[in-house]
Amino acid sequence: MDKYTLVTSDDKFSKLTLNVANFPKSIIHWENLLNYLINEVSPINKSIDKRIYKLIKSTYESILTYFPYLETYHIDYALLEFKLGHLAHVHKIFKNGLFQFNNKSLLIWLEYLKFCNQVISNNKILIKKYQLAESNIGLHFYSGEFWKLYLDQLNERCISKQKYFFCLRKILELPIYHFSYFYSIWLSHIDSFNDLNDLKLIISKDELSSKLKLDFNNLSHKRKGPELIERKKIIRKFTKELYTVIQYQVLQIHSLFESKLVDNQFYSSPETLVSNSNINAWISYLNYTINLNNDSLIELNFQRSLLPLAHYDIIWLKYANWFIDYKNDLLSAKNVLEKGLTFALKKTAICKMLYSILIKLNEFDKLFDLLSLIKRSYNSHIEDADDFEMFWDNIQFLIFLHNIENKNTPSNNQKKKSRYSNSKESVSTQNEIENLNENQHQKQILPIIIFDKIMKRLSYCEKKNGQEIILSMLIQLQDKENTNLIEENIFKLIIESNWKYYLNNGSFWYLYSRLIFLDPSRSYLDKRKYCINNVWTIAKKYNDDKKNQILLKLQEFCHAYSPEDLDELEDLF
Repeated sequence: MDKYTLVTSDDKFSKLTLNVANFPKSIIHWENLLNYLINEVSPINKSIDKRIYKLIKSTYESILTYFPYLETYHIDYALLEFKLGHLAHVHKIFKNGLFQFNNKSLLIWLEYLKFCNQVISNNKILIKKYQLAESNIGLHFYSGEFWKLYLDQLNERCISKQKYFFCLRKILELPIYHFSYFYSIWLSHIDSFNDLNDLKLIISKDELSSKLKLDFNNLSHKRKGPELIERKKIIRKFTKELYTVIQYQVLQIHSLFESKLVDNQFYSSPETLVSNSNINAWISYLNYTINLNNDSLIELNFQRSLLPLAHYDIIWLKYANWFIDYKNDLLSAKNVLEKGLTFALKKTAICKMLYSILIKLNEFDKLFDLLSLIKRSYNSHIEDADDFEMFWDNIQFLIFLHNIENKNTPSNNQKKKSRYSNSKESVSTQNEIENLNENQHQKQILPIIIFDKIMKRLSYCEKKNGQEIILSMLIQLQDKENTNLIEENIFKLIIESNWKYYLNNGSFWYLYSRLIFLDPSRSYLDKRKYCINNVWTIAKKYNDDKKNQILLKLQEFCHAYSPEDLDELEDLF
């Protein structure tokens, strides 16, 4: 039996593949499968069975499809291809990995550049790679290892040492964690200079004239020794002053922010709960970075924060808001939010902001496609969503789509009777919807299909959150013509259905009383009589005499709307 058959016929392999099929968004199952395959065929070399190679390759690609922010897996995949001699594949994998992070992954850049050092012989091409990396991760607080690699290659591959010293001097001005290492290199070079001409390597001609008071065209060779010693002292003085400034910046950044993020800088899976303190630490760091007004650093730190917080909407929203508020860049904000939708577990706030941007960009086709996609993704089960905010916003989206779809077509809404409705009239919406008779319009509270979803949600009682908010929002649709509809199809239906969660809750009776009291079609006296005889009398049956929770809420109602009925209420209870 060949190795491939041996591996794939194993019961363990079957179990592992079944796990990833059933739970494709669980990292642990993918890791178990990949580790099993690699362990079974180790050591991996160019003689590996092509079928096993394809199996491992497809597993890596599947992992990175579901979890594109797993930096180490991009690297491991690339190094596997490197071991097998597939150099073109290695470049492609590293570039795709960098693309996922907007070219701002320090970890991937380091491994990619180490690989390039080995396989790229053309000095210009290699240095361009380093220049691209510098523009993206050069300001990273922990970029010290990158700068060491860069300096080594400049030293080895460039004939002129001026590029090396120009780069080194640039590093000295960066507040990075390993700043002191580069200062020690700088000072060692200063000490090694034996000629004034060596100073040209580290200082521009203008600075030679303004800071060091040197004119090489008229310099006497006899005074090189004393002149060199004196100028070295001046350079050391400038270096010490700069060192003090950078040291202060580094200590400030480290103590206030980076030290709190040591264990919060790498990808966190959807199952991982990130503490509020860690989230707030990143928010504070981003606020500090934004105040520095350095766009490259701001985008870099936003990308860094997305590694541990990719599944939290707060960072995506903050990133998009920065593009809007500081850069007036709606297109970039849109791109950020679209990517955020693929990661964030709570998508409602992202969707809201994205809709607004799409409207401002006049991308209405994309807006409707997105709304339709959301509508299809929940099908008829949005009422089962645990996230109340997502449920209610989706209801609003459905209303919006319903109105758009019915704008130029006759409505058949009146033909369908809600299973929750006790009235011959359909439950309606605030917007006017065309009837089959073009000359007649009927004002409605909500479309039936949407109303049914809301009532289904309410029927879950304490099993879902936000129920009181739904009731409160529904009675806000009240006008002079629909009070009876709301009462019959919502409040009386709840009473008849004996949904104890509401009937034992004082807020339900408070809202019911408010609905009646704000009915513009009733006189003030009629409102008071109706509340006492038809609402409070029923409410009394559900009041717990020990807690008096219903009585307390109705007393609150009386204080706000009908203080003269307070005594009668208390007598009734």
